[in-house]
Amino acid sequence: MDKVKPEAAYFGLHEGVRSCWIVFDLQDSSRMPALMEDLFLQFNAELEVAPVMNAEDLAKGLAAMESSP
Repeated sequence: MDKVKPEAAYFGLHEGVRSCWIVFDLQDSSRMPALMEDLFLQFNAELEVAPVMNAEDLAKGLAAMESSP
């Protein structure tokens, strides 16, 4: 958690398996190996990464699509 500095972290069950959802701002995707490796080594974790955006980022992306030819 110290490396990732999450905005939020939630713990519960997903498909019968103990799970954690961590929301954090990843400015550069090249940081993923360094951030995720500890989870593999220390917890033998399975990871699934899904990019998300806030409403402001979505509006910016949609505006860019509208202005593209």
